[in-house]
Amino acid sequence: MEADGESISGGNAKGCAMEADGESIRGTIKGIEEGMVKTTLALTVVLAVFLAPLEVRAMAGIDDPVMKRAMDAGVDAERIERLANRLQSRGMTPHQLEQILLPVVSLAERDLPYDLVMQKAAEGLAKQVSASGILLVLDHMHGSMVRSVAIVDPWMARPEVQHLIEAEKGAATTAEATRLYRGMLLESVSHSLQNNADEDVLREFLEEVVSSKIMTKGSPASIAAGLQALSEMPMTQENPGLSIRLLVGAINAGFTVSEIRELPHALRSAHFHSRLPMERIAGSKDMQPYENIPAVQIMEYLLRGNIGGGPAGFQTPDVPRDRESDRGRDRMPPTAILP
Repeated sequence: MEADGESISGGNAKGCAMEADGESIRGTIKGIEEGMVKTTLALTVVLAVFLAPLEVRAMAGIDDPVMKRAMDAGVDAERIERLANRLQSRGMTPHQLEQILLPVVSLAERDLPYDLVMQKAAEGLAKQVSASGILLVLDHMHGSMVRSVAIVDPWMARPEVQHLIEAEKGAATTAEATRLYRGMLLESVSHSLQNNADEDVLREFLEEVVSSKIMTKGSPASIAAGLQALSEMPMTQENPGLSIRLLVGAINAGFTVSEIRELPHALRSAHFHSRLPMERIAGSKDMQPYENIPAVQIMEYLLRGNIGGGPAGFQTPDVPRDRESDRGRDRMPPTAILP
């Protein structure tokens, strides 16, 4: 009997052990299953990240040769694919997509700035412009950028310009600074050409810049701003030489990039408030020039129209009657920023 009891006790112990082993096995299997689920999810995420551009490309319906050209030319893959996806969502055909993207690819292949073209395409989409309308604008921008090369590159090669780049490059290498400043100038010249500026007028501006003290105290950014403002100056069509003198004078006077870009608007404001002819506002020779006037004050004079010489009894809108006697001290002669 005692022996049988020991046998039963031993059997119970073995049963408990087997049950414990079963629980252990089930736990192991469960852990393996959970691990497999996690691994599958991780692989799904990884594949989604790496294959997303391919999916976008397939959705957009872009021909592989176009995308390959874009990648080979160094166009940012994510940006152009995002743009293509937006175009496709508008229901454009693969042919329309290709035609809209080709100006970007063509500029990149020529090592010319293409950011503004991409921005304009996105802007056209936001404004619900038709595919033909977007393409018309992009082709115009592409053409003006290509034309800009013949104006900018010979000027960039001049020793005086190279010295300016060396002086302004900071921590960048000469090659990096040259690429940056070339891009700025190309975009500014392209902007003016799109506004129907004459190529010879743009070349004349650059010649005046080289022969002025801008090359020793100016900056490539201010020169680029002057090139962009040139086509917007209200007197450029009739008297381009005056616009050039005024812009060169503004750069020499220490105008900031934003002030140079605002100068065309300031001149129009002065014309509106003073009722004087634009040529007199910009370059009259019969008034005593002021010297050492801060650029910000000159801009304020122009925007308020306080330049003197208006019609009899005329008062600028922002000057109260009781300050009429003080207007003489607030006026800026038109020649204040002329060289």
